[in-house]
Amino acid sequence: MENTPESGLGAQKQSAPDEWSFLPYETELEAPRRELQVMRTVRALVIPTVDAVTIALALMFSFYIGQNWVNVGRLSSILGANVGSISSELMLLGMATIPLWLLVFTLFGVYRREVTRLAVSTFDELPQTIGALAVGAWLSVSFLLLVTDDTISFKATWVFVAIAWLLLIFMLPLARAVVRISLSFYNPFQTSALVVGAGEVGRSLIGRLHRHKEYGLRVVGFLDSVSPEEGERRGDVQLLGRPSDLRAIVDRYGISHVLIAFSSAPYTRILEVIHECQEMKVGVSVVPRFFEALSARVEMEDVEGLTMASLPHYASHGLLMRVAKRAMDLLGATVATIIISPVLLLTGLLIKVDSPGPILFKQERMGKNHKRFTMYKFRSMRIDAEAMKDQLEDQSDAAGPIFKMKDDPRITRVGRVIRRLSIDELPQLINVFRGEMSLVGPRPLPLEEAEACTGTADMRHMVQPGITGLWQILGRSDIPFEEMMQLDYIYVTNWTLRWDFKIIFRTFIVIIRKRGAY
Repeated sequence: MENTPESGLGAQKQSAPDEWSFLPYETELEAPRRELQVMRTVRALVIPTVDAVTIALALMFSFYIGQNWVNVGRLSSILGANVGSISSELMLLGMATIPLWLLVFTLFGVYRREVTRLAVSTFDELPQTIGALAVGAWLSVSFLLLVTDDTISFKATWVFVAIAWLLLIFMLPLARAVVRISLSFYNPFQTSALVVGAGEVGRSLIGRLHRHKEYGLRVVGFLDSVSPEEGERRGDVQLLGRPSDLRAIVDRYGISHVLIAFSSAPYTRILEVIHECQEMKVGVSVVPRFFEALSARVEMEDVEGLTMASLPHYASHGLLMRVAKRAMDLLGATVATIIISPVLLLTGLLIKVDSPGPILFKQERMGKNHKRFTMYKFRSMRIDAEAMKDQLEDQSDAAGPIFKMKDDPRITRVGRVIRRLSIDELPQLINVFRGEMSLVGPRPLPLEEAEACTGTADMRHMVQPGITGLWQILGRSDIPFEEMMQLDYIYVTNWTLRWDFKIIFRTFIVIIRKRGAY
């Protein structure tokens, strides 16, 4: 398919690529714009609807607890005497407070994030959610006291709302997380996106969006000011036109979001693209310069009308934080070992029966401060795997110094299963107990791969390597080597204990999805 830089609106005339043949509206260009508005409205109502249902369930559970525990005096030792009766009338009046709770969430900006952000983390919004729940509970008590008569006591009202509030602290984040995780498996709200910038950063952005369906974006193609020959050399890039073709292509493909990623177009032309997106009410996101050094901890500031991003100091690795992280590692490793001990025993037995050789695979890896250590894994390959590696070197599916094959002939039958389920990594709990590894940290690399990490990539050796980390939760073996180094840099320079907890939580989701495991 030919597309010249001088084509102007030529992109509108070309047919859609085969892989996007599902896109409708070949003749009626305005239909996609109407569909987008409906799609955005429906998507924006998903989490509020989940919240309303969850609040209703919490109120019903509170009534059930009141009927079976509070009203019969089972909680008198905690609540004291003369609590009063939690009646069905109180529950029905409580249902009338659901819009009040949703209004509080709206005022706290919870639902605005669903529309303005590409993805929302339930873990990150926990402080905001808990604060909104506290205000919602206080307002609900006030409302119920205003509308109830003397037959319902103040204490019964307070207890009823307090029980519902305690339930919501657990139920609401859980319900939101379940819905968002479900959308990561299948997202019916996916809409078309366009990337402005067909270079390395643009293609890296495409790869990330392709691996993470939860963003709800399917990229139709690129816009950039490049020659046809240069566009053809980028075999994996579908070049649809120049930035000046934006309006026509937005209408042609029903674009809902434009992502700007270091286009070769002039600076002023990119500003015009942003302005046009705002006029058309199309979402726009910009990959900032020096994005490798930026993280969610960046503070945006206004200096006399000039927006600046102030970077935080490198993550604190002082004595107190090191002690806290070590305590978390020991506690987590102990609990995990007790829970998964049957899995460890069964896996060891299956490995021994399936193929000759030891149960554990041992390999020297590079740790903190370039200290070498022996890392343990369940053996998932034949005993002559290392000898065969040289013969398979040119068949690696991974870019950079890392060797990875999706269909590695060295993997055993049991090995293929335990790799898909990440069970092969569990013996690294031994390394955690020995202080050589942490539960969370950069991936420990073999010596020859670690020595290829120079410059900022070498900062990964400032901290303990981990069983899981950003690399594992964001794509594992699907992530290129350079991108993995960027993730390690971000983790090292922005580490917090709260981030470790978030990574551990998301690791379980990744294991279920089996994303990038081979």
